[in-house]
Amino acid sequence: MWRHGKPIWKEMRMDISDEEIRAILARPYVRCLLPDPDGGYTVTVHEFSGCVAEGDSAEEALRNFDAAAASWIAAAVESGYPIAEPIEASMQSGRIALRIPGGLHQDIAYLAQLDECSINQLLSVAIAEYVGRRHGTPVNPLPKKKASIARSSAEVDVATK
Repeated sequence: MWRHGKPIWKEMRMDISDEEIRAILARPYVRCLLPDPDGGYTVTVHEFSGCVAEGDSAEEALRNFDAAAASWIAAAVESGYPIAEPIEASMQSGRIALRIPGGLHQDIAYLAQLDECSINQLLSVAIAEYVGRRHGTPVNPLPKKKASIARSSAEVDVATK
């Protein structure tokens, strides 16, 4: 949008000090460190949309991210773009009360029985594999002998039934 021949974002321009940037970066943002299949690492923070850094090692990628994030924060503030609050990553109890349709419950119980594991184990694997796909990293909550049994049924997309 324009006003009096100038873009409005210029009217909202604000400055931010290095100290304020360091304070923002010190907040509990979750840095997602992903290994690249071809070598190296990539770092992102969900709340800093479009801010990405890479490095040959995990340490280098994290250092590069801090520099990139500082520039991203300064540019965002100067443009009037709000800096999102960190997504709360509090410790959870590990217990979830979940309501699902009876037919889905029956299908899950059947698959668990076929795989000789509990419904809880089956759902843990299915959820862990979904989360792993979303983050690009494999996640396996079961011991190795149970994981191979449960893996076949975890491929069933329980969310679509």
